[in-house]
Amino acid sequence: MDDSNSETICRTDGPWVKTSRRWFDLQSVEIWIHFPDARSAEYLVAGIPAAARVIHAVVRATGRKPSMCSVASGEWQVSRKCLDESMRLAQCAPYDQLPQGTSAADVLTLDGLHLLTSIARDPNSWAWANPSQLAKFEWTDSAPSFDANKRKMLLREANRSFLKATAKDEDGLVSRYLNRPVSRLISSLLLKLPAVRPLHATAGTAFLAVMMLAALILGGQVGAIAGALLFHAASVFDGVDGEIARATHRTSPAGARLDSLIDAATNLAFLGGLSFNLFSRGQGEAALAGLVGILVLLVGLWQIGSRSQALGQPINFEAVKVYLRQVRPNSLLTDLLIWLTMRDFIAAACATLVVLGFAAQTLIVFMAGAIVWLIFASVILARTSIRAKRSQLTR
Repeated sequence: MDDSNSETICRTDGPWVKTSRRWFDLQSVEIWIHFPDARSAEYLVAGIPAAARVIHAVVRATGRKPSMCSVASGEWQVSRKCLDESMRLAQCAPYDQLPQGTSAADVLTLDGLHLLTSIARDPNSWAWANPSQLAKFEWTDSAPSFDANKRKMLLREANRSFLKATAKDEDGLVSRYLNRPVSRLISSLLLKLPAVRPLHATAGTAFLAVMMLAALILGGQVGAIAGALLFHAASVFDGVDGEIARATHRTSPAGARLDSLIDAATNLAFLGGLSFNLFSRGQGEAALAGLVGILVLLVGLWQIGSRSQALGQPINFEAVKVYLRQVRPNSLLTDLLIWLTMRDFIAAACATLVVLGFAAQTLIVFMAGAIVWLIFASVILARTSIRAKRSQLTR
């Protein structure tokens, strides 16, 4: 089939709105989403075919369960990827042709490519989703069209925009300006593979962690440097699974727990591996500092976990950060303290220090920081416990 000579249309069923030509009742009219060709409809925008992504957005905006079909001068052979994503996101399946008896008065046709690019300008905004805005995207035979190169450029820009929107507001400075640009590039490449899932990226982080530990245990000074660099690489790659999950609407509590578990295991493996590396090179005091720091860290995590279980709450190891945000919101000092204790900064700082030949000092600084963190965590847990008891007594 020659894509340049075909037209693709998708449909969804969906209050009165006025377009440039007439009034429509969204409760009874059929909404069709028009794409200029099958290639545009099938283009993977952050891992989801453009047709499936736009259908999903329109369904969320109108609250109606959709169906989907193609009308073209040539046939649209819907891919398995587009079919599966349409079913997963919007419970719709493709048809081979228009239903019999459909007339122009029954249909509001929307320009899918323009709608997609509008949504991509701010994927987290639903300003376009009210009926009056939605009707502005009406497509007619006289609507201006783009050539193949312009369509490809618009789709690529939409892809970048949706991936950029996967960043988290709580990202630290290192993650925001160093890690995220790299992880988004990796995510963009992986999302070109139809079968890729967040779990694959999580497995990639785990693989980097195993390579890191092996380098630290087996490689002497060179291994310490390689392990530190792999530790930072794992910190960068750690963002990929979340980006893929958010871009493809596959976030889940189970996935978040697994990601957190691998993060914690990677951190402990680096500290333990670096301690062993230094011990094998005759730097026993630095190795001892690393082991003490690990024990102090584990004690603090145990305290937080035990407290959460006692209150019947989900385990949250960010107690110090949450408390600081509550006590001193919108404080530059609070932001700085939080950024300095985030994994992205710690991984980058450790990699830099080890590469510069300060591996022993890295573990000593870690031990001191862990002790300070344990003191803060213990005080905060004690204060919040007292507040919780007082709240129960006043009820």
